[in-house]
Amino acid sequence: MKKQKILNWLFVLFFLFQTSQVFAKISNSVVITVGSLPITTLDMVKEMKLISIISGNKIDDTNKVQIKNIAAKSLIKRKIKELEIDKYEVKNYKKNDLENLIKKASINIGTDKEGLKKIMESNNLNFRYLEKKFEIDLKWNSLIFNLYKNKVVLNMGEIKEKISTELKKTDSNRTFLLSEIEVNMPKDGLEAVVKKIMNSINDEGFESAAKKFSISKSAELGGNIGWISEKKLSIKIADNIKNLKTNEVSEPIILESTLLIVKKMGERVFDKDIEKIKNNIIEIEKNKKLKMFSNSHYSNLERTIQINFL
Repeated sequence: MKKQKILNWLFVLFFLFQTSQVFAKISNSVVITVGSLPITTLDMVKEMKLISIISGNKIDDTNKVQIKNIAAKSLIKRKIKELEIDKYEVKNYKKNDLENLIKKASINIGTDKEGLKKIMESNNLNFRYLEKKFEIDLKWNSLIFNLYKNKVVLNMGEIKEKISTELKKTDSNRTFLLSEIEVNMPKDGLEAVVKKIMNSINDEGFESAAKKFSISKSAELGGNIGWISEKKLSIKIADNIKNLKTNEVSEPIILESTLLIVKKMGERVFDKDIEKIKNNIIEIEKNKKLKMFSNSHYSNLERTIQINFL
């Protein structure tokens, strides 16, 4: 995959080197206006180059028109956002977010920030061009957040369900308070033995049944083996008990030479993990809502701002 990316880059660099000579001769005339903001031929050239670099795709006669259209749409969208950003005088964004976007773009084409800089410079593209593109997106996100943060309404019922589902997946952070009854596997009459133990549990309680039937050392404690991390249990045992309710008894679990019956008396997940999972889910759901507001806000602007193709 990396080898293919390198080959693609050679094609891209060759094309851009060849076409840069032609582009240099193009007059910087306005080809599109978005409200009061112009898009020039050189803007189009820069954007096409950037798309080629970021996507890692070579430009040839089969896709040149397509990339040109993508470039135009990208620039129009950026200018619309820029007009709104200027209207609300948005200046701030999280600097770390800019670095994260640059890092992601670099990784996507198999390099790092310095490598991306060199690729852009070799194609007569100032790295600041990419930074400005990302800055507009980040300022737009900041604008949408400030405009709509008080309108974001989350369904806490759905949030709780998602937290519960996620907690069930977080096996390594779950611990169970367990009691056990372990007996030797009978050579025959398995059903009769199981029935006898289960009747004892129902009539006398799990603790008494453990003291009466269990061969484990825990029998002296009524079968209580304390808090056990799920990751320390065998898959077979974990699968049989993780969905049990508190104080519920498992079906008999057949092991290599013994029969095991387990009672789950409690379950817990470390508080910090619960809080982290909760915050992550809430953040994801908030971002989904803000994305909807962002799309709606942009669509309204797109319908009202005058766009002219010259």
